[in-house]
Amino acid sequence: MTAALIIGASVPFLHQIFTPLSLAEQEKHTSNLILAVLLFSLATAYLALWRAAPDFRIFRNMGIFIALVAVDNISPYFGFRGSAWTVRAITVPVLIEIAAEAMRIKNRRWTRYFWPIYLFAGIAGWFPAMTFVQEWPIDFSEIALFILVVQGFRQGKSTNRSIAWVFLGYFLVRMPLSTSVQHLTGIGGAINLGGWDWPYPVFVVILLGAVILAVFVRDLMRDRREKMRMAAELAASRAVQQVLIPEVTPATPGFNIESVYKPYGEVGGDFFQILPRPDGSVLIAIGDVSGKGMPAAMMVSLLVGAFNALAETTSSPAQLLAGLNRRILGRNHGGFTTCLILHSSPDGTCTVANAGHIPPYRNGEELACENNLPLGLATETNYCEFTFQASHDDKLTLLTDGVVEARNHAGELFGFERTAALASRTAEFIAQAAQAFGQEDDITVLSVTLTAELQGATA
Repeated sequence: MTAALIIGASVPFLHQIFTPLSLAEQEKHTSNLILAVLLFSLATAYLALWRAAPDFRIFRNMGIFIALVAVDNISPYFGFRGSAWTVRAITVPVLIEIAAEAMRIKNRRWTRYFWPIYLFAGIAGWFPAMTFVQEWPIDFSEIALFILVVQGFRQGKSTNRSIAWVFLGYFLVRMPLSTSVQHLTGIGGAINLGGWDWPYPVFVVILLGAVILAVFVRDLMRDRREKMRMAAELAASRAVQQVLIPEVTPATPGFNIESVYKPYGEVGGDFFQILPRPDGSVLIAIGDVSGKGMPAAMMVSLLVGAFNALAETTSSPAQLLAGLNRRILGRNHGGFTTCLILHSSPDGTCTVANAGHIPPYRNGEELACENNLPLGLATETNYCEFTFQASHDDKLTLLTDGVVEARNHAGELFGFERTAALASRTAEFIAQAAQAFGQEDDITVLSVTLTAELQGATA
């Protein structure tokens, strides 16, 4: 009994939405069926492209929009009468988003202020006293579309202007969809050909879809070519860096050396070298090249090669920095390199020269060595040396600014105080602490400790 009452009460509402059509009446709407098939096919093509390129959201949005237009267009063929404004209330915000994205409008958040109007009209239009709101989605979306078209023309890029012309045409042909415009101009929303009514705004939707498809498929191909080029460059940079950055610390009798390298991206700009000398001493260089990617990798390659070549003739940190500076002048493309070189002898004598790098730490305290200009900035640069005597178990810590400049979510820097507090810990501990705090750059940490055995033998 209750079910029968519910069904009986719902029959008038269902008749308001759906009225079965005879075959003769359906034949009158064959044009709607033909256009809907074309629209669904175009929507399928867009969604297939979106599956292949998920980062191109324009394909997804266009697929949804065209599918909704197809649903709106095919509804008369199956007798759906009263739901047209609801479908349009869903369709128009998608259209506005597409127009803004296709024309690459930067300031487009204002378009979302119209969404409550579309939603209200899609729901309230079902009530007999509120049928006048059924036209609101078309009317308000026309205002938003016109503003976007004007913005598209003003942006100045030829591609944006071409798409703006297409949307201007669609703006004009959408106007007769509004009942008020039809009453004012006497222009209907369809033309009669072969006894069938063909809604010409749908033809413009198909044209719009074809133009945007051609434009963004071209952009997709260009984007994929650029990404393939960048991937190849990245792979080459990574290969260069893997060769230049020591994966295993070389054997250095008399010294306990730890090294940790944590690049921020795929390819970093930090570098270090550890060269045991024939006299039992060790030569260590650590540096940071400005820039990233292949240019930074090539500069690191040049520096490491030059450092190893110069080290064949001298162990003086100052002379090595001067030689590196001469090698990269005019080749750094406006960039620069910070570098610190340490020479440590078995008897504990240590010599440091610094070219704009973070000074080394000794047992957690920063050494007051003179800081000179970074490499690659000036032709004649004098690099000063600082010599001190290390004792048994003294820990020297060398690091790059990726440690000091680590930043947490609150924007707070790791800073020099935290770095100094951890400088006597292991290289791995320091690097992990900075990385956990909030890595924003390459992190390189080296620690050098003079062992008792060789120091005692030398003495």
